[in-house]
Amino acid sequence: MNKSKKIKLYTYHGRHIPIKLETGQRRLKILAKIADRLFDFFYSTGLMVLNFIQAAVGFLILACFHTGSLIVNSASKTFSKAKNDFVKTKGLWPKRFSLLWQAQYAKTLLLFLGIIGAAWAGVGSLHLIAKGIEIKNKIVNSAFLGNSYLSQAKDALAAQDFGQAQNRFGMAYQAFSRGQAQIKESGEALNQLLNLVPQKRDADRLLEAASLVAQAGQDSITFQQQAKNIKLSAAGINAVQGQTTEIFARLEDVLNQSLQKISRAAELVGQVGQNNLPKSNREAFVDLKSKLFAAQLALSNFKDVFDLSKNFLLGNKTVLILFENNNELRASGGFIGTFGALKMRDGNINKIQVSSVYDLDGQIREKIKPPMPILSINDRWFLRDANWFADFPSSAKKVSNFYELEGGETPDLIIAVTPNIIVDWLKITGPVSLPKYGVVLNADNFIEQTQAITTLSNDLPTNEPKQILADLFPLLLQKISAVEASQWPQVIQSLQDNLSQKQIVVYAKDPNLQKQLAAFHWDGGIQDADRDYLSVVSSNLGGTKTDLAMDQQVNLTTTIGEDGSVTNELLITRTNKMPDLPQTKNSDFLRVYVPLDSKLVNNIGFDYKKLNYPDSQKYKIDGDVYEWQKNSVTDNLTGTIIGRESGKTFFGNWLELKGGESRTVKLVYRLPFRLADVDRYSLLVQKQIGAQNNNFNWAVNFSERKIEWKNFDANSLDTSSLASGIILNKDYFFGLVFGKR
Repeated sequence: MNKSKKIKLYTYHGRHIPIKLETGQRRLKILAKIADRLFDFFYSTGLMVLNFIQAAVGFLILACFHTGSLIVNSASKTFSKAKNDFVKTKGLWPKRFSLLWQAQYAKTLLLFLGIIGAAWAGVGSLHLIAKGIEIKNKIVNSAFLGNSYLSQAKDALAAQDFGQAQNRFGMAYQAFSRGQAQIKESGEALNQLLNLVPQKRDADRLLEAASLVAQAGQDSITFQQQAKNIKLSAAGINAVQGQTTEIFARLEDVLNQSLQKISRAAELVGQVGQNNLPKSNREAFVDLKSKLFAAQLALSNFKDVFDLSKNFLLGNKTVLILFENNNELRASGGFIGTFGALKMRDGNINKIQVSSVYDLDGQIREKIKPPMPILSINDRWFLRDANWFADFPSSAKKVSNFYELEGGETPDLIIAVTPNIIVDWLKITGPVSLPKYGVVLNADNFIEQTQAITTLSNDLPTNEPKQILADLFPLLLQKISAVEASQWPQVIQSLQDNLSQKQIVVYAKDPNLQKQLAAFHWDGGIQDADRDYLSVVSSNLGGTKTDLAMDQQVNLTTTIGEDGSVTNELLITRTNKMPDLPQTKNSDFLRVYVPLDSKLVNNIGFDYKKLNYPDSQKYKIDGDVYEWQKNSVTDNLTGTIIGRESGKTFFGNWLELKGGESRTVKLVYRLPFRLADVDRYSLLVQKQIGAQNNNFNWAVNFSERKIEWKNFDANSLDTSSLASGIILNKDYFFGLVFGKR
């Protein structure tokens, strides 16, 4: 791709979003073309007027010759007659002057005035041409001067010379503004006339849009300079002189101004008439408009992220961090082996405590009834198993309840993280040495080393296996805060990737902040879907660390019947790639979430496991578990549980795999809706929190229908079927519109 056409849109990195230098260069080229068209209008109009005047003057000269002869003859006769009359009657002079008002004399006078008017029009036309040349030169010179300054600003930004960049953005703005002023200086009467010309109006719009982009560039530098006052350290966010709130307020003000300018620039470019441009530039102009609107959207998204970050960081917050081991996968992440309790004020960590979850679970005295499948590992429910629900807000609320019950302070924020983010950051920072444990942790050995240390607790002098994360956390934050400026995009990108891939999910007690998190799908919630839905969720209840070695293939075949009914056949193939050893067996309670009220037709391939509660009178009944059990029924033949959770129907059962073993389960179910003759069909596939990226293949059979529209590329497509395959590394939405054949 040509570099001049390549535009990067950084959703989370304010420096790049409002500038759009390449877009500005293309706009200026189009502006020059419009200036040419404006000059061409003046020039061709002037020539047309001159040609008309030349023809008219030629005709008038000929007419005046004959008329003049008549006038001379008439004047001679009149003079002779007047002389004779004057001699005879001296008192009749007033009557003689009245002859000038006769029709013959009036026509002659008008012809002479016409000749004078034609001559004046010729001079005016020449002035119009000269003015057109002057305006064209001024527009082009100002535009390309502004473009030059924008290019210099770009070079300054690349060199991290923000002072020079801001200066050049300012000079670019002055150049574009000068171009606007020069057009208006064409004279009031002429400017009124030019305002009727579409090309002139478009030139005004593009010059103003270019000016606004240059101003937005200045704003971006101001944002950079203000943001430098906020530092990341092992203690969290720190601001110069402790003015975190004030700095965020200034950043917000600058960001709002920049967004207003980019939005106005996009609006102005949107008003430019595409047909007023040369044909050779229309395609580039369409590209310009789309990229400017994309810049507006990107900046708007960045503002939303900024608002979320501000609400997340500012004020007093109690934060609970769940370190979830996704090598022992659970419904909303992984086994909670370690937690971190933080006290935070305006982003600054005042207190941090990282501990083993068993330290808290050992304090609980109540015997709480767990969901049925957890009985395979424990006859009581503790914090470590509280992330039972696939919907993270539901699990987070349960975690909060257990945390309070076990002596913790009610958290304002609950953040679940898997080791993936730590591995990604170690790739950026390089290794971290922990002499206490005799290890140097890096991206390649982090999971293996920490798992070995936290499992073999007796080998540690302090017998505190979970303490390794407590020691690592501040050191890693310190190394992240010290990375080179050029590496910050990698840090931010890794954070964004882990959020979108659900290796980090966040819950907020404040409903407004929770709403913001949900809008970005960072809350790990199960989403609403008015048509088809699928999420395959594993819970490792065997206590073995084997899920990173599990390979999972999901194949869904959707068949649309003649009557509009929809039937799905789901195949889930799981392979345990570890050697066949006692400690490598993967015991998984698998739940498949589908649209509410879907009907299970058939299921094969699961392992039947019957679990019975001990005497229920010994238990405290949890309300959510009661509802979960009440809304569930068990198929006596296969042991498959059919239940309701988070607005979905789920089918749940066991699948146990020894090392080296591969198995496939099959479910056939009918969806709770039918398609009309012309109707939409969609499938929302949600990735499990903390799960690795797996293959998902989807086939659709529609022999009685035809596709009118779809929002995705199919691997294969014919008149009655399609197939598509993806790596399920985030949530995906597939949309179709079917018509009747």
